Amino acid sequence: MHSPLQGCISERDTGYTVKWIGAQRNVLQGDINGHIALGSLSDLLNLYAVGPAEHLRGEVSIFDSLPSISRITTDGSLKIETHFNCSACFLVYAQVSAWHRVTFPIAIADEATLESYIVKAASELGIDVSQPFPFLINATPERATFHVLDKRDSLPHNAELHEKAKVRFLLQNEPVDVIGFYSNRHRAIFTPGEANVHMHVKSADGRVSGHLEKIQLERGATLAVPRVEGKQ
Repeated sequence: MHSPLQGCISERDTGYTVKWIGAQRNVLQGDINGHIALGSLSDLLNLYAVGPAEHLRGEVSIFDSLPSISRITTDGSLKIETHFNCSACFLVYAQVSAWHRVTFPIAIADEATLESYIVKAASELGIDVSQPFPFLINATPERATFHVLDKRDSLPHNAELHEKAKVRFLLQNEPVDVIGFYSNRHRAIFTPGEANVHMHVKSADGRVSGHLEKIQLERGATLAVPRVEGKQ
């Protein structure tokens, strides 16, 4: 058994390892300190990661070892930082050097359908879906809603204040990249308490990124899961 504060899932011949530091439930109970410095991961190749920034002043997204740290400025606009000089309250991450890509055969209108398809496709491609795994989505969604945390008060943090700290944005008909992690065993650790997936989105041009809440995909979007040894 792993402590919820730190864990690692690695399967033989998968070619990837999912690791995590900290836990979402601790954040909602008031621990908003940084538990991992991104600089400690800066030398890792093929790194993918998601989590909230220290003190809930932003979102951490890493796509193929390239960080996209989204923050809200004092005038309410969104800015992106592309360095590792940041810490995260909790972080789930993996190194993946090879991906297997497939096309969504249907349009995806809700998160339940999206999760169902991700699990089905991953299983068919040799992923052990009883264990955590990362995935990517490349698409031009009809709509994508994401938030960036921006805690400005000095009050002890809780679930109500967490919701108030979310600044939401909408993307429409714009190419995006999504990094996500699936697990049906780690709710309130590295996935939200009510969900089995934790996803972050980044516009293809890199100008915005954040925690993905909702996405509507047209048929033809691309899903990628780690390539498993021996699977074509």
